[in-house]
Amino acid sequence: MNKGKSSISFSRKNELSNLSKHMFGTNLEHIGDAIYRNGIWAEVIDNRKFCGPDKLVWNNGLENDHLDFGIVQPWRGYNASAKHVMYAHSNSEYIVKGQEIISRYGSGKQSQQITIREKSIIKRGIKQKINIINSQDEYEFSIYLKGENQKVFINIGEISFSFETNKNWKKIKKKFKFKNNNSIKTLSISIKSGSIFIANCSLMPKDTIFGFRKDITEMIKEWKPSYIRWPGGNFLSGYNWQNGVGKKDYRLPYFDHAWYQWEYNDVGTDEFMKWCEYIGSEPMITINTGDGTIQEAKNWIEYMIGSIKTKYGKLRYKNGRKNPYQIETIFIGNEMFGGWQIGHTDPITYANKYNAFVKELKKLNKKLRFIAVGACSDHFGHWNEYVLKNIKERIDELSVHYYSIRTEKDKKHPNYKTRYIPTVAAATEVRLMLDRTIKEVKKYSNKNIKIAFDEWNTYVEANSPFFIENYNIADAIYAASLLHACINRGNIITNTGIYHLVNVMGNYRIDKKKIWKTPTTLVLELYTKFHKGKILKSKVKCEIFESNKLGKQPHYKNNKLIDTAVTKNGDKICMSVVNKSEKEIVKVLVSNLDKIIENYCIRGSNKVDLNDSKNLNKVKIEKNIIKIDKNVINLPPHSVSVFIFKM
Repeated sequence: MNKGKSSISFSRKNELSNLSKHMFGTNLEHIGDAIYRNGIWAEVIDNRKFCGPDKLVWNNGLENDHLDFGIVQPWRGYNASAKHVMYAHSNSEYIVKGQEIISRYGSGKQSQQITIREKSIIKRGIKQKINIINSQDEYEFSIYLKGENQKVFINIGEISFSFETNKNWKKIKKKFKFKNNNSIKTLSISIKSGSIFIANCSLMPKDTIFGFRKDITEMIKEWKPSYIRWPGGNFLSGYNWQNGVGKKDYRLPYFDHAWYQWEYNDVGTDEFMKWCEYIGSEPMITINTGDGTIQEAKNWIEYMIGSIKTKYGKLRYKNGRKNPYQIETIFIGNEMFGGWQIGHTDPITYANKYNAFVKELKKLNKKLRFIAVGACSDHFGHWNEYVLKNIKERIDELSVHYYSIRTEKDKKHPNYKTRYIPTVAAATEVRLMLDRTIKEVKKYSNKNIKIAFDEWNTYVEANSPFFIENYNIADAIYAASLLHACINRGNIITNTGIYHLVNVMGNYRIDKKKIWKTPTTLVLELYTKFHKGKILKSKVKCEIFESNKLGKQPHYKNNKLIDTAVTKNGDKICMSVVNKSEKEIVKVLVSNLDKIIENYCIRGSNKVDLNDSKNLNKVKIEKNIIKIDKNVINLPPHSVSVFIFKM
């Protein structure tokens, strides 16, 4: 690194613009374990609607008895015996009548059949291991059954009870508290005689937030993202909103062709919108321009914001919500330039789609804001040029997505130590991309179009099907530097959204009962809380360093050792600063530093520290630990700091 003095200067009167209220947002997409299984939805049972393929194993050829054949995954046989019991994945019996949705992946109208072939005194059926979030809570179990007037036995850990069936579908409920504190329990459903069909069983704690886990919801509420973008992402381009409203038990699951997984369809419009209201985050809806239609989109928005006198406002009321939801901004599609996107297309066709969708949606509310699909400069041909030249309707923001490093598909991922420097330097590449994209937008449009940088992150380890990244202190420094770049261009970059919220490349990680914040989350919490009001222009003088090539990220020579963003809110100034040095304290002269009220620091004992299931708070926010000598601030190595002082 080049040696030299470091300094930060700014003027209280040199204002760039207002800081957008959408500067610290996030994404929530139906992918991996973000929502179901080990995600934010409180349902304990995995695949409660019995959708998808049967279990079939050929490991031992003809010597394998295949006892679990006919049982939908991840369920297993309970006292399975080829002689005594037969399992079948039935497409003929389901609680919802009407046309089945059948594809090569199976049907969303499926039930699990259990038939006792030869009577035995032993109970036989299906089972799965479940994880109880809090064994002290009250839980409610429910199940739909159809049978032959026989007893059905339910065992959930130490809890046992039974129900009688009849020839018609019947929903049965049971409330209870567990007797011991063991979190891992076995759920079994069994019979001794006859044949039964099972559909839509459920085990949920009574204490949820509209069906979402209370513990993770309260943790997200501590951050309160500026907005939450939903339902995708790639998932969006095959999504029909009408599948996700009404009673959850009657919503059909279906196969999601974007991420090649089954969508259980318990989380839909009403659940998401109410959840956002509780957290205090603005919902940002993404419209399906993949295989979706204009009328479909118009009906959806009417469902959310229409009065109860409208057709779909009335449907919303029927589903339990009288007052309209609050929506301000709508994304028109997602990454329509990409071959991975359902219904992907060329830029002129997309521009025409955009015009047609927006023209109709504006009829519902003229105040709605619209975001068009854009692309970062130098990627995806001349997408921005042709989109901007051919869009005739109002466009408020152009969407840009960018992920740094990109080693996720490599056979071997770089370790934390070797990736530290390229990771903290990746913000250099982001700044270059943003400046080129801003220049391109100004060149091809005479409209006052802003940029929504609504998907960003590093992309090192994440891969199908779980897409897990283990973010460490380097990622926090990268995130802070990226946000500085956006804040300092806040006259045109008015929206940022980290991808993703939970588990999948997520800020928050869930491992059964354990939940923790990544270091990146801590950055977003601090910045959302303190960066408000007016953006002040700032200037940094500091050492520079070189970063080696890593993944898709090239070699860069001129990376700044420190960077900053400064905002003014009333009589208070917030200055955030990063020190990218691996080992050295950096002394920074701040020319017009007034009395500091408080300061916060995010750091680790070393450059590779992270939070995980074994140590939930290894990296944390520390208050008032930074040494300040008159106008000189001593920045700890590999750290993100926030200073609050009065004017």
